[in-house]
Amino acid sequence: MFVFLIFYLIIWPMTILLHEIGHGLGVIVSSKAQAKIYLGKPDEKNTENFRLGRMHFHINWSYIGYCYWGSQLTKQQRLCSLVGGPAMSLLISAACFLFAMNISTGDLHSLLRATAILNLLQFIITIIPITYPRWMSGYSGNPSDGLQLLRLLKESST
Repeated sequence: MFVFLIFYLIIWPMTILLHEIGHGLGVIVSSKAQAKIYLGKPDEKNTENFRLGRMHFHINWSYIGYCYWGSQLTKQQRLCSLVGGPAMSLLISAACFLFAMNISTGDLHSLLRATAILNLLQFIITIIPITYPRWMSGYSGNPSDGLQLLRLLKESST
């Protein structure tokens, strides 16, 4: 039960935050722009908590997240920014699976495997080019990272 609480209350929101940090890293590595990282709704109630370089963190405990970088990025820079989130989720998934392989049993093994699966699911859900359905309340009507990438690549080829 304790492992489930840790997973649900800490790991799941951290997974979302790290995905958004991946987008933010894509922004700051490819440009001179700033990235606003949100855990929770991106509204006036979610004020900035702290900064790390050009990443500005707005954190309220939540199961949704966003990264904003403004419109000043080139297409190539937006590509790096959009890829950053899913890439981070995939890397975390792989790392957790590798660590879990070195731990034969127990709560830590279970927690690492669950974290790996959650990050893999997040990668898959965000990379598939879709508009999120109504039942995904925090993201309802928004395009996935994959759909934004597809639109960007189509825009680039015309």
